[in-house]
Amino acid sequence: METCNIINSIGLILDIIGVVLIFFFGIPRKIDSSGYIFLAVEEEDEKEKKSGKLYNILSHLGLILVFIGFALQLLSNFMK
Repeated sequence: METCNIINSIGLILDIIGVVLIFFFGIPRKIDSSGYIFLAVEEEDEKEKKSGKLYNILSHLGLILVFIGFALQLLSNFMK
């Protein structure tokens, strides 16, 4: 198998993993686009904070993997 085919395959695998992560954990957002106003309460839920951080990290990881996969596929096209 040629090197460019291996790089292309790795790029495709990273793309699929990235898309699956984005599917399950969502696209990271800086603002709430639902239009709802949420009331703040004095209570903090540590479990919810940890879950939110995990979702944020995994969604960003998904986007990074998609971009890296795309870059590897593009690179493999120039190697042919």
